[in-house]
Amino acid sequence: MFIRNLLPIFLLMVNGTVFAQSVQGNKVTYMSDPIEPVNRLVWDFNYYVLDDYIYRPVTESYVDWVPKAGREAINNAVQNLEEPSTIVNNLLQLEFQHATDAFFRFAFNSTFGVFGLFDVAKYGGVERRRESFSNVLGNWSVPQGPYLMVPVTGPSSARILVGSIVDNLYFPTTYFTWWQTATIWVFDGLDARSSVLGQEVLIEQSLDSYTFVKEAYIQSRINGLHKDSNEFFRLKQQSDEQQVQDQADLSDFLDEID
Repeated sequence: MFIRNLLPIFLLMVNGTVFAQSVQGNKVTYMSDPIEPVNRLVWDFNYYVLDDYIYRPVTESYVDWVPKAGREAINNAVQNLEEPSTIVNNLLQLEFQHATDAFFRFAFNSTFGVFGLFDVAKYGGVERRRESFSNVLGNWSVPQGPYLMVPVTGPSSARILVGSIVDNLYFPTTYFTWWQTATIWVFDGLDARSSVLGQEVLIEQSLDSYTFVKEAYIQSRINGLHKDSNEFFRLKQQSDEQQVQDQADLSDFLDEID
């Protein structure tokens, strides 16, 4: 869903947790924008048409009519369906403990949690840890590819788009009908959109909403990586080194002025 991809951007803007000042120097996270004119048209359609007239009003009605406990139960069930792909993606990275945890979560929540409506595994000390195939490719040093503004679904990249397709090829989503899959997407998007209601002003006050969202989304791809992944630490080290170099350059510049 469009707002699901925008959610990390809102969280970054509100919390200010981005550690990287620039990601354009790293081939794994750098996203070129060769079709910017097309991307801008899609962005305008997604945000100023779909969000204004469909996503936002539908979400507001969803929040008004469905109690918080009900929304949490629905979101738990949707997230539970992602555990099988998390198992496989962890195995592909030889993360056996995380794969075991994901299997435990799926087994317990699908049974004792009534098809995932209740996150009973969390009370057993096993927290949710999402792992996507895009992250797997990132840890294999596969570049992000060009930045894409996809109709309906929003900000993405070639790598993320491929990763999303692969993640949907696993059990149980492969056995769902088109309508069942669409229903899952709708509830997933409603949960994400409801969590950022009222934050739209952060985008609307920007000088160029398209560029603002693009840069925030690119940096969110770094900030959103698991902190024990190889790619996260590699990018974090490069960011720290770049900041040290920038400070040194600034000191040299000030010395020359003096």
